Amino acid sequence: MNLRKQIMVTVAAAVLGSGLAFGGAASATGTASAAPAEQRVAHSCGYYGGTTLTKTGQTGSDAVKRIKQVQCLINQNTSYPTWLAEDGQFGQATYDAVRAVQRKAKISDDGQVGTNTWGKLRAGVWW
Repeated sequence: MNLRKQIMVTVAAAVLGSGLAFGGAASATGTASAAPAEQRVAHSCGYYGGTTLTKTGQTGSDAVKRIKQVQCLINQNTSYPTWLAEDGQFGQATYDAVRAVQRKAKISDDGQVGTNTWGKLRAGVWW
């Protein structure tokens, strides 16, 4: 695990260990109710906001933005164990990560980022 991901995991553990939750709300009894992990994610990365099919072999500036978004969302909104370079290249590492996220999210694991996969990446997929 690289240093950036280790720091993020440590901070998340500290926040969650303290009883705070990103999406939690205090109830009438004063206890916080933690939202499921998928509801706590709010990170969007800012490269791309649509749902255009994104897959290996695509080129051009629009494809690079979409691929960087996929890579960033995997890094930020999933617990995939390998940190992806946000380089805009849909190589083997990105393909493998997309398939792992799809399997964990129980959607078709074709390695292509379509509407369902975009939704899961933005919502978060946690192991």
